[in-house]
Amino acid sequence: MRVAPKLPAATSIMLRGNHGIGKSQLGRQLASIIAENEKLEDFEVIDRRLSQVSEGDIIGLPSTDGNVTRFNPPDWYKRACTHPVFLFLDELNRATPEVMQAAFQIVLDRELNGWKLHPQTRVMTAINAGGAYNVNEVDPALLDRFWVIDLHPDEKDFNTWGRKESKKKGFGYNCLPLVMDFIAAEHKWLDPPKDAEPAVKHVSRRSWERLGDALYHAGVSDEPANELFYPLCLGYVGTEATIKF
Repeated sequence: MRVAPKLPAATSIMLRGNHGIGKSQLGRQLASIIAENEKLEDFEVIDRRLSQVSEGDIIGLPSTDGNVTRFNPPDWYKRACTHPVFLFLDELNRATPEVMQAAFQIVLDRELNGWKLHPQTRVMTAINAGGAYNVNEVDPALLDRFWVIDLHPDEKDFNTWGRKESKKKGFGYNCLPLVMDFIAAEHKWLDPPKDAEPAVKHVSRRSWERLGDALYHAGVSDEPANELFYPLCLGYVGTEATIKF
């Protein structure tokens, strides 16, 4: 939050870290800071999950005037060329090789098929890194084009953020104070274990946030004996964490 807004607009940013730690939220906070610093009134966040994008979705579709063929860019990429935006290319290392190559050109040249990004458009990507994820290896030549930051938030960071969110949105909403109290006392349950089995439901920062929201929405946030409380917890944070909680 202190360093990234000071980077040149032409420098792309890569966030690396485990799932559910708030990479996407950090991106939106960063966009807000940049917009305020540079006095950009309309600084839209364009979020594209590259794992769900096909080659045609990113390079566009061709048209012809009878003599030559040109590619028409998708609407979101054209806007990134005509207006300053915060272009968030999420899950880069889950994309197909063809999509990754297109992203390579956007990051390297700030251009795709002749369409150049607006000088004030910022590019950021976020990836899950590590052997626990079914992802593609990022080419060193591509990685070299980013300012890379590895995120290792601890339980104190989560607690500070959670209590701020609870206060902002009202008691009980989103990250419940009781969730924060539990994590403060039992921080081993904040993140999934390093040897987590892929098919087993485990905790994450995102799952605790969603559990807090769900308990409040169901009206049972202060009723652990309610018949809804246990199955709600079970579906979000798994058996062991639910019992301890």
